[in-house]
Amino acid sequence: MFDIAIIFKLAGLGLGITILNTVLKKVGADEWIFPITIVGVIMALLTVVTYISKLFEAVQTMFTF
Repeated sequence: MFDIAIIFKLAGLGLGITILNTVLKKVGADEWIFPITIVGVIMALLTVVTYISKLFEAVQTMFTF
């Protein structure tokens, strides 16, 4: 059930957002840093929510009689 790919997805997303924020700061487009960070957090939460829902389904099937 547990897939190691989620760790790589989240790490890649975090690395990409960090690089994008650094580039935007160097260019001087500081007003775009906050919205892009929020979009990255939302994307990470959506990725994690799918795995949490799978976990709850597995737990529910274990305790149904």
